Amino acid sequence: MGLFSSLFGGKKEPKVTIEVKPTVVQNYGTQNQDNVPLKNVESSVQDLVLLSLAEDYKVGETKYPNYFRSRFGIGFPNERFKQLEAKGLIRPSTAIEALPHLKASDIKAIATKLGIKSSGKKEELCSRIAENASETDVEGDVPDRYWILTENGKLLLNENSYIAFYMEKHKYNLELLGLDIGAYAKLFANKPNGRVRDILWGEFNRRTPGLYKKGMTKGDFRDYCELLKTMGLFLEEEGRHKDALAMYLRYLHYNINFHAGLSAMKHYSCMKKIEKNAVDSSADMMFIYAEILPFMADDIQTMCNGCGFDSNQLYQFMVEILSKETDTGMFSPKELADFIMYGLNGDREGQKQLCKVAMIATAKKLP
Repeated sequence: MGLFSSLFGGKKEPKVTIEVKPTVVQNYGTQNQDNVPLKNVESSVQDLVLLSLAEDYKVGETKYPNYFRSRFGIGFPNERFKQLEAKGLIRPSTAIEALPHLKASDIKAIATKLGIKSSGKKEELCSRIAENASETDVEGDVPDRYWILTENGKLLLNENSYIAFYMEKHKYNLELLGLDIGAYAKLFANKPNGRVRDILWGEFNRRTPGLYKKGMTKGDFRDYCELLKTMGLFLEEEGRHKDALAMYLRYLHYNINFHAGLSAMKHYSCMKKIEKNAVDSSADMMFIYAEILPFMADDIQTMCNGCGFDSNQLYQFMVEILSKETDTGMFSPKELADFIMYGLNGDREGQKQLCKVAMIATAKKLP
């Protein structure tokens, strides 16, 4: 089967274990409120993650999300928070500082009790109470205290700005590229306050040739497709709508023409001698992997809107971009553009029919 047959075999890629060494924080010439100097304080990546989350949690919290352990390797968070407190990086809040964590109705009740005007937004109420009441006045009505970053804690996070980027919500998931918190932190080991997006983009480009080669030699395009999708969404995040859409179309090209196409071809090669409807079942297999799913349609629509394209302009742009791809697959550029448009219009039957046409044409070329 020529190229297709060469893509099914091969050895598995070796796994790489990455060791993350603690970041040593040098003396910044300041001290925390407990007069603990910030000299040679060792703070691991897990410490930095906890610092970025600290102000969301109350002192002595009894239930933490599972991702503390599963994503970041953080066990016994209360003990870790206490260690950060001992290093002078966080401190318990006062009762007044904890007011924003209460319900608006509870804050209004406190204001009324103290004879303070109780109208307005939550933020205004908290400010008004802070200006007109003492800690003693409110401490009995505020049951919990929350962690607060000290100036040293804020400084440490500012000096490791890459952590904030990782903790933000993105439409892509760096962990699906193998960039868990440890591998990600390793990129910034010698430049913790470097330009995060530039460093990440450089890492994406570094990985591109190897993952492409893996796809072409082993027939496994999943990692390459995930990288292309991430790069498209990364560019969209920067407002580079046309570049983002072009990259996302590359993702769909390899996902549909190769990942889905090769899965269907492998199925057909196994079934053609024992199943009369091998082409039909292989077309169904291709559709399972190739279908334009709702999240894909949403991504394309967002990029399309950013470009200011109507449906005709989008179609022409797709044909133009897909025609530049030198790797041929199950669909021609126009057929793939049709397939994507069917998906954007919610036409699953149209997508299925194109998969069947592609399988029939491919089966005729095989011995």
